[in-house]
Amino acid sequence: MNGINQILSMPIVARKAFFDKLGFYTYALCEIDASNKRIPFYIGKGKNDRCLSHLHDKKITGKTEKIRTLFEQKKLGIDILAYKLDEPTSLIVESVCIDLLNIDNLTNAVRGHGDTNKRLPIYELMNVLRKDPITVLPEHKGIAFLLEKTFRHNFGDLEILEHTRGIWSRKQKDDVKFAYATFRGIIKEVYEIYTWVPAGTQQYFTRVLDPEKVRKRYEFVGKKASESIRNRYVGQLISKTRSFGDPFVKVGFE
Repeated sequence: MNGINQILSMPIVARKAFFDKLGFYTYALCEIDASNKRIPFYIGKGKNDRCLSHLHDKKITGKTEKIRTLFEQKKLGIDILAYKLDEPTSLIVESVCIDLLNIDNLTNAVRGHGDTNKRLPIYELMNVLRKDPITVLPEHKGIAFLLEKTFRHNFGDLEILEHTRGIWSRKQKDDVKFAYATFRGIIKEVYEIYTWVPAGTQQYFTRVLDPEKVRKRYEFVGKKASESIRNRYVGQLISKTRSFGDPFVKVGFE
């Protein structure tokens, strides 16, 4: 899947309608590495489809060459950092983000205030604004894990897996076949669940588990779902009921 190609393949009228909703915005061009981490290398601001204009830049510079190479390799990402701004505010946000490029913890998650100051890959934001959540099919029923407290924008495949598979206060029944890693309602990844085991059974490489919290808790053993299932759900806004404070909720159950 490539979110930028999906944007580019949209009908012109639909694409224009999406960008009209953004107003002025700031964005980051990101390199997507082998572990699926999104590493910003350029910050910009604009309106309309300004963030896509880099793909057509005729100038030959280090930046444009990097953009072309990453796009051809399907390793280029565009993240919207803030939108529905006025132009002076977009300039301020751009300036602050550029300053952050000079410090080591640029990719640390900073949860901003306000609904429009939340970093999202551009294709995911389009799905949020479209307000047309996808319904999990009965044959793909499972659990949506709400990673609101733990997800970070610099997570790669391993981090998302380790924060989704555990550790949970109760294990699920055998009819729960899939796990949906979600953040702010967007499906970040889908896993096929094989079985549930006591928490800490599997090795964790990106998390340090508290021994006290591991006791009487559980984690699942599984792998990424098939490509066809992932293509259907990843990046989509998920249709689900309220969790009422639980960190997970069933989806796809009739």
